[in-house]
Amino acid sequence: MVAALVAAPALVLVYQSRPAIRLGMDRGLPEAAQGFYPLERQGKTGFAWSGGRVTLSFDRLDRRGAWRCLAEVINWRPPAAGPATVRVSSDGVVVLDRRVEEPTATLAFLVPPDPARSAFDIGIDVSPTFRPGPKDQRELGLAFDALVCAPEEGFSPWPARAVLARGVASAAAAGAIVGLTGLPVLAAAGIGGGLALGQSWSLASGGAALSVARPPLTVLLCLFGAFTLVPLLVSAGLLRRPLTTAARLAIVVSACGFYLKLAFLLHPDKDVVDAVFHGHRFDWVLAGRFYFTQLSTSATPFPYAIGLYVFSAPWSLLTQDHVTLLRMVVCASEAVAGVLLYPLVARTWGDRASGVLSVLLFHLLPLPYAVVGNANLTNAFGQSAALVTMIAAMSWTFGPGRVSAWLGLTALAALAFLSHVGTLAFLLPTLVILSGLYYVSGTNGFRPRAARVLAASLVAFALAVGLYYAHFGSVYRPHIAQARAAILGLAQTDAAAPRPPASSPKAEPARRPPLELGVKGAWGQTRGSLGWPIIILAMAGAVRLVLRKKIDPLVLGLSAWLVACAIFLGWSILRTVEPRYVQDAWEFIGRVELATSPAAAVLAAAGAAWIWRLGRPLRFVSAALVCGAGWVAARALSAWIF
Repeated sequence: MVAALVAAPALVLVYQSRPAIRLGMDRGLPEAAQGFYPLERQGKTGFAWSGGRVTLSFDRLDRRGAWRCLAEVINWRPPAAGPATVRVSSDGVVVLDRRVEEPTATLAFLVPPDPARSAFDIGIDVSPTFRPGPKDQRELGLAFDALVCAPEEGFSPWPARAVLARGVASAAAAGAIVGLTGLPVLAAAGIGGGLALGQSWSLASGGAALSVARPPLTVLLCLFGAFTLVPLLVSAGLLRRPLTTAARLAIVVSACGFYLKLAFLLHPDKDVVDAVFHGHRFDWVLAGRFYFTQLSTSATPFPYAIGLYVFSAPWSLLTQDHVTLLRMVVCASEAVAGVLLYPLVARTWGDRASGVLSVLLFHLLPLPYAVVGNANLTNAFGQSAALVTMIAAMSWTFGPGRVSAWLGLTALAALAFLSHVGTLAFLLPTLVILSGLYYVSGTNGFRPRAARVLAASLVAFALAVGLYYAHFGSVYRPHIAQARAAILGLAQTDAAAPRPPASSPKAEPARRPPLELGVKGAWGQTRGSLGWPIIILAMAGAVRLVLRKKIDPLVLGLSAWLVACAIFLGWSILRTVEPRYVQDAWEFIGRVELATSPAAAVLAAAGAAWIWRLGRPLRFVSAALVCGAGWVAARALSAWIF
């Protein structure tokens, strides 16, 4: 009831705050827009050529008032084609008739009110059309840069009844699922209301406010219910050990993050970016093509690991929409990895509050939103696999007779190594560092764990190389030759380099610029990747652990993450790179920060819980920083569709 009561006004308020229909040519066009050729880009300008006729058919629209539309066009017509005549009609009435002769133009027209209808149809006729050349036989009219239809000033439209009913019903269903977990009523009501508010933000925005099909709420609610209720049923029914309230809360928090991310990720206004690319590669793997490379930003080829595609292959039996399937698998893997932070923290530190906060802050990290939003799906999946691997290395028991645990850790590490080359580059050193910390910690109980974690890491690395990376010798040879030449050149510089004649001018050495802003730039990117509230809380958490003066597997795991991050960031900051590799270097730093982000979430959770327990005056500080992290995450999430 609370979720439904929150959803109804939220849908109206969100819709009325952003009622405009926006067709930006920098993302996919909806099915309602017909007559455009595929989107193109020139520099930073996205555009779509029209044919001789463009039709826009928008259903479920409030026609009690007028709608004012603006179409931005670019006149790239050749002189031989002559100026274009544009005629716009709505409901059979001509609302604009003009010639376009200037380089750019704004076509402004008004769609009059018609209370008897709940939609409007717009037809844009461009004549004459032209053909670009003998190799391009398209009939082109004008290049459209954007098209926006907004309600006339003073008119506040309402969302359609079908959209309202869909939003309220789905919110009620989600609230019922939360209620069935058995959380205390205030907690359940608060989460249900917050979830209804978050999904209303998606359902009443842009193209979703004109659709009852996207995002696919029925599927998302089924997945949300399975994620939330199956662990409770398994624990209480099969294991006869009902979960604690804190454990239920952690599951619900991670399930809500999973549900809301998909509600925005599958929004009709969300650009697919590289998701279609991954769909094609997934089809390759399903067809038996396993070994392929991909070019980096600098056009350097690298092996494109296929762990995500192999993991997702069994689920392809359920759907032919492989793009959506891969997105769901990535979000589900992230949610599962995130919720596993709770037992790790709760059991190791005996602090359930920090465990729940770890799950919450994990889902509030802004960097994963950028990675998933840009559809770097293999990197996101590899990060989830790496996190589960680290959790296993910190929490599982590897004593004598526990061969299954060692085999499980080996399999998890191998999956992570085979999911993304960046995951291999960061996770393997992190596991080696963790093994070293286990060995030098001074506790005899950790030393057997050190040997087994190291052995599992090396065996997993050997499996990854043998199964996949060894097939790309031609990719590695130029880099090996270049490194060998650089080493030999440095060793023989004094002996081999001839001295220039005294009369000749000194040759200016080729300069390679440093990585843009060095330490300042890396700090700026880190602040954007983690968010300043989580950074502040993580610093407080680090202080808390120092004052605690207790070494345990989680403390050593956090140390391994941070040491590996410091090594990679320090190396990236201090070295110089060729100009064409600068973007690759920044992407590498981003991957390092993504791999370290779970440590930041756990430290931030420890800091938030510690500050809260220091006394009532500081509780406001703790709550404000957690809310600030939520605001940063909300901005990152909204960037997907706004």
